[in-house]
Amino acid sequence: MKKTLLFAMALLGTVTVRGAEDNDTTVINNARKVVVIAGDSLQQIRVMGREGDDSYVYRNTIQLVDSNYVSEQRTYRELNAIGWSVGKKNDAWRSHAITLHFGLGVSLPTAVPGEYKMRPFKSFEGMLWLQYDYTPKKRLQTYSVGLGFTARGYGLRDDQMFNKDADGVTGLGLYPENTANRRSRISVYSLSIPFFFTQKFGQKSHVKLTLGPVLNINGGSINSYFEKDDRDYDYTIHKIGIRPVTVDLMAVLRYYGVGLYFKYSPMSVLKSGRGPQFHALSLGVYF
Repeated sequence: MKKTLLFAMALLGTVTVRGAEDNDTTVINNARKVVVIAGDSLQQIRVMGREGDDSYVYRNTIQLVDSNYVSEQRTYRELNAIGWSVGKKNDAWRSHAITLHFGLGVSLPTAVPGEYKMRPFKSFEGMLWLQYDYTPKKRLQTYSVGLGFTARGYGLRDDQMFNKDADGVTGLGLYPENTANRRSRISVYSLSIPFFFTQKFGQKSHVKLTLGPVLNINGGSINSYFEKDDRDYDYTIHKIGIRPVTVDLMAVLRYYGVGLYFKYSPMSVLKSGRGPQFHALSLGVYF
């Protein structure tokens, strides 16, 4: 009996699944998956997905309890979460997903005036973004828009210190004498809105290339730290002339879920006349 039931369900699962109880018939076209559980006192049929709705679930359970058969039938929708995504394919023609992304990289500022000795490994970038992705059915292209937080720092060599003069212009200052563990950087914090186009290289390929601009709404400060006479000194200077809105150009090459990213801004980090006119360039890993 069990073998017969399994064989019948396997055939029906490829095209149509029907269940009947008290002259009620449930028709499920193009089921994505059919599961049959059979035991001495339990028999359950579960159908996942139907035409136009991959999240649909039909479940019919018949259980032997005290020599009586108890039947239960339910339909509901499952949360289809794969990797970082929450929700995918809500109809037969479109693919929708909300994805979470994290990036960590090194800042390599360009066009830096010669007197500023910026160090790549004292400069950093971190990103945490939430994206909405739209992929047309059976297409290799994805269109995305996101919202998230980006933090960047541009650090100097330990013999230099950022400062702001009386006119509000950012420049170089001097550490007090006999100080240790010195560090000074310009920190930029951004609300970021990426607009991305992603190309997948084949239906079965795991390689993707993502390109697009990132709009940043910025704020920032100078952060300096040093130790003197067994005491710690930590200074923060605000209103340093950070450019309030910038646009980055970003590219990500991904294999499976891991990517390498490159990001460059043609706009200077600081406003004109408010400090050194360097540009933001960064590269790192992207998940």
